[in-house]
Amino acid sequence: MDGDEHMMMNWWGIPYMGYMMIAVWAIFVIIGVLVYKDAEHRKMNGALWLILIFLPWVGIISAVVYLFVRANYPIQQTNVQNQTPEPYRPPPKQQQALEMLDDRYARGEITREEYYLMKKDIEYGK
Repeated sequence: MDGDEHMMMNWWGIPYMGYMMIAVWAIFVIIGVLVYKDAEHRKMNGALWLILIFLPWVGIISAVVYLFVRANYPIQQTNVQNQTPEPYRPPPKQQQALEMLDDRYARGEITREEYYLMKKDIEYGK
């Protein structure tokens, strides 16, 4: 064997060096994607940070710098997260039936058990 066949297996006498380089690049890709998503979530320039992470040698320094810079950018909440949920309002027919049930219970026409059973039937449609 003349060595050309094992180029991927043995660089500079280090066994499996080619596979280790693939693993290192895979780690850079994973870190880059995570940094991109986090930067976009914080309304930072995710593409710039992704490119900086992928640059050889600069990627490690960029990752450390990003960890310090991201502390100044809080997570931006969307409008959906800022809204307070509105209380549930049943449909008008269901609301009318519940009011009639409340009146019957208040007048003493039905027992407590009957009231809760009928209320459950009205609310859940059974």
